[in-house]
Amino acid sequence: MNNSNQVSDMIFSSTRKLEHDELLLIEETLAAMECVLSAHQGGEHHEHHGHHYKVAYDPSCMDSHTILEKLKGLGVEARMIGL
Repeated sequence: MNNSNQVSDMIFSSTRKLEHDELLLIEETLAAMECVLSAHQGGEHHEHHGHHYKVAYDPSCMDSHTILEKLKGLGVEARMIGL
């Protein structure tokens, strides 16, 4: 990982309710990505907002679209909702 002091935060929201095992896999997969500093699932599923994931990453070596594509690769229908 690059040693820059930049950190960007983004919130991603799933569009469907996810099972506990799926939630853990997503959190572990995101946290293991190079340039991701932290990834946490936040709160319970809400009918109109889905599950939220807050991801902190180094924007000098990763962008939010790469994270979104990783989620989609895991079979998660998600969208970026910003921070």
